Amino acid sequence: MEDQELIQQLQQGNQEAFDQAYKKYAPTMLTIAYTFMRDKDDAADVVQDCFATLLNKPQLWKSIRDIRWYLMRMVQNQCLGVIRKRDMQQQKDEVFQYYNKSASEDVSLPESYNNNATPQEKENKVVSWLSALSPQRKRAMELVYQQELSYQEAALKMGISKQSIKTHLRYAKQILKSKMASILIAAVFVTLW
Repeated sequence: MEDQELIQQLQQGNQEAFDQAYKKYAPTMLTIAYTFMRDKDDAADVVQDCFATLLNKPQLWKSIRDIRWYLMRMVQNQCLGVIRKRDMQQQKDEVFQYYNKSASEDVSLPESYNNNATPQEKENKVVSWLSALSPQRKRAMELVYQQELSYQEAALKMGISKQSIKTHLRYAKQILKSKMASILIAAVFVTLW
């Protein structure tokens, strides 16, 4: 069946035409997805999600003129979205681990400085630093790093823009880093004397 005839059948909701389109294009789409995802299972999930979207939203077929091109673009966009989300989650995890590690361990302080502090005392110190932040910045940190919400979800919850969330997080991280830096400077000073 030619693509134009296949499109007409798909626009009419023909399940057999959908199965034929899947058999014809899924292998190519898997190859494209694999080049982005570098994992067979992730690539298969992306392709399956794309075809499921087309199956669940038959109105999309009305706008399709070239099935192959449309599917390629759809798979590419889906892959980029998954990668972007994965990267964002990894960045959140790294920041959370950084602050969590600094709260529970003696990360970079010399042994002679604060070696009597318990992990709980160190965690309390970081909590006190967080409480010193403005309410908006503290809330942004909690939503993004503790509750693991996306920037957009946190923005909706706080009733502000996504860019405002990013700004609050950037300033909060700067404040926390400066507080940690002042402790490190004090530790070096204590160690030198």
